[in-house]
Amino acid sequence: MKLRQGKNAMAQAPTDIETTTAARIARWIEQEKRTNVKAKRAGDILPSVDAVTTEWLTDVVCRNSAGAHVSDFRIEAVSSGTHARHRLHVTYNEAGEKARLPKTLFTKTLPTVETRLFVGITGHARTEGRFYTQLRPELDLEIPLCYQSTVDRESLAALHLLEDVVATKGAVFCDYQTYVTREMAEDMLDLLAVLHGHFYNDTRLKNDFKWVVPYVNWFTGGITKFKIDHYNDEALTQAADVIPATLLKRRDQIWPATMKALQVHKERPHTFLHSDVHIGNWYQTAAGRMGLCDWQCATKGHWSRDLAYVLSAGLQIEDRRVWEHDLVRRYLDRLQQACGQRFDFDDSWNLYRQQMFHALLMWTPTLCHSEHLPSMQPEAASLAMIERMTAAIDDLDSIGSCNGL
Repeated sequence: MKLRQGKNAMAQAPTDIETTTAARIARWIEQEKRTNVKAKRAGDILPSVDAVTTEWLTDVVCRNSAGAHVSDFRIEAVSSGTHARHRLHVTYNEAGEKARLPKTLFTKTLPTVETRLFVGITGHARTEGRFYTQLRPELDLEIPLCYQSTVDRESLAALHLLEDVVATKGAVFCDYQTYVTREMAEDMLDLLAVLHGHFYNDTRLKNDFKWVVPYVNWFTGGITKFKIDHYNDEALTQAADVIPATLLKRRDQIWPATMKALQVHKERPHTFLHSDVHIGNWYQTAAGRMGLCDWQCATKGHWSRDLAYVLSAGLQIEDRRVWEHDLVRRYLDRLQQACGQRFDFDDSWNLYRQQMFHALLMWTPTLCHSEHLPSMQPEAASLAMIERMTAAIDDLDSIGSCNGL
């Protein structure tokens, strides 16, 4: 075994843009703490979960229930990463109890310099809020409901108040150690096929929903803002133990192939992409349905990216090898049913091979990144995802699939 350096041991110094923005955000946070900001009305900005009040919750949650109000609540810390995540345990007056309003709610906030620098400056918080408020109502899919979303462009503070699916659906959240069965994988693909089919070649993505960023712009923006090309290279070195030796010998071809694989998003019809469909963003309800959360990275582009990402990230390597042809066919059948468009299997399979690079490039920056960014994933999770995705790239000769581009 090679001696692996610690996470981010080879990280470059932050860019001037990062340093300047981080200093500006730090001043905002200092001011917020000094003034002890509290939210009273639905439209107020919440710099952290500590700004939540009974008045704000009443205005947000009880607005459609006459006479109901929140009498008290308790904050429970859940997790932290790209967001701080908390659960609110809420108590209502008699009218609220009779209205059967939710007893627990889930919050995502950006209370630190690191989280605002990553999620705020990229526009991820705005994107997630707009998805929940504008697009989610159209979808009859297993996706959490949203009660309120507020984002401040100046301070980059944000809060999303969401359905607590653990309470409402008996949900269990997945992670990289979750074993995904064939049935679970099929349900995940069915959800994505309906999502992609619903918005396939939808003119509203150019008109009404201009805020949905083209995937090409989103990806190339990451190169400029966060040097993902540099950190991808560093991560390939750091994760060498889990990458197929045959692929490591061709590592200098990975980045050029990644850039070539962007072509499909420029030339083919777009749909709405979740864009971050790794297994940690899925949950399974008590009824056995697979649900999808964390919509901050949503973009518009070609559906093959989500397809390649979900199978390479979610399945054990051997299972993917055995199941992937059948699963891709199933996805294409469901996609055709949802949008009425027929998709050639051989063409689709080639696109699936190519987009494996854009699954990998979501995870190498979680292993190595700028010191200004939050630790997005445990190192073990990053290494597991890189192992699965590089195995897929090697198995499918994804480099060869890009030669004609």
